[in-house]
Amino acid sequence: MKHLRLILSLVILPLVFACERRPLVSPDFKTRIDVEVTIEAIANVTCDVYNDKIPPQKIEPEVLRVMFFGMEDDKMLGESFISNRTTVDSLTTVISGSLSILPGDYRILIYGFGTETSLVDSYDSWNNSKVYTNSISEETLKALSLKAPAGSQAIHYQPDHMIVARSEHENIPWHSGSHVIHAEAKSVVESYYLQVMVEGLEYVSSARAVLSSMSPNVAMVTAEPDMDNPVSIYIPLEKSDDKGVPVVCNVFNTFGRIPDSSNRLEVTFDIKTVDGRTITKEFEISDLFLSQECIDHHWLLVEETIVVPPPPDPGPGSGSGGFDPSVSDWEQEEHEIEM
Repeated sequence: MKHLRLILSLVILPLVFACERRPLVSPDFKTRIDVEVTIEAIANVTCDVYNDKIPPQKIEPEVLRVMFFGMEDDKMLGESFISNRTTVDSLTTVISGSLSILPGDYRILIYGFGTETSLVDSYDSWNNSKVYTNSISEETLKALSLKAPAGSQAIHYQPDHMIVARSEHENIPWHSGSHVIHAEAKSVVESYYLQVMVEGLEYVSSARAVLSSMSPNVAMVTAEPDMDNPVSIYIPLEKSDDKGVPVVCNVFNTFGRIPDSSNRLEVTFDIKTVDGRTITKEFEISDLFLSQECIDHHWLLVEETIVVPPPPDPGPGSGSGGFDPSVSDWEQEEHEIEM
């Protein structure tokens, strides 16, 4: 009888330990993870509202990409997408979802998936992943009267807001239920409000600006912008007014300005008139970025006026009954963006 109990013990003992150890080594025993990412829809936009007709864009990603990296190497070990959306209040949204992964220690990177102009390079590399934008299309470039302000800087699309959350160390234990990960996502993109006064705004059909010495990309993990390769960014503008004074303006996004003294911060306004003329005006705005309004609110208010003369009189016998600016609509710009 003793021999029988001993034999049974020798058989059962390895099975017990095998069951206890199996969740740590077998892919069949992954831990369920519930990921909850909080997004402050307005607080992440760095620009305060100056003109209530031109509000800052909200940050409302529909899908988040969740990636897991090892603690030592640069390789992505797993990924998933989450999209369950819960509105907490008018300013706060939570995007959540569930996935499974083997227990262990990980670094986690989460970002907004599916943005139009903000693209992600080397997304599967913890050290090298970055957000960037492409150069503007040939069609858009040809429509500009200016080609390359600030020397030979390429002109890029401005980025969409890209929200990012990261964790340098997350321990995923084996869990019979679920392990919850809470994260707070922030945008790696800055917003500014740009405005210039225009005399003769009624003669303007469209306007855009090109701003030089901007960063071309930003690192996902560190949120540090590239300060070595300046580009210019393309900014479509809207007609509006500032307390009754006619202006062209808009809120724009950037990865950040390059403050190096060798990079002049210049904005060039490119205006098309209703009768087909083009007016360009360039301003050096390095000091404007240092103003208190810019530091506190991210407002770039150019204290100059661009004068748009009325169309020339066609003269007698032309068959024209005179120019009526009220019949001209604001020209809408639609361009294809290379993805």
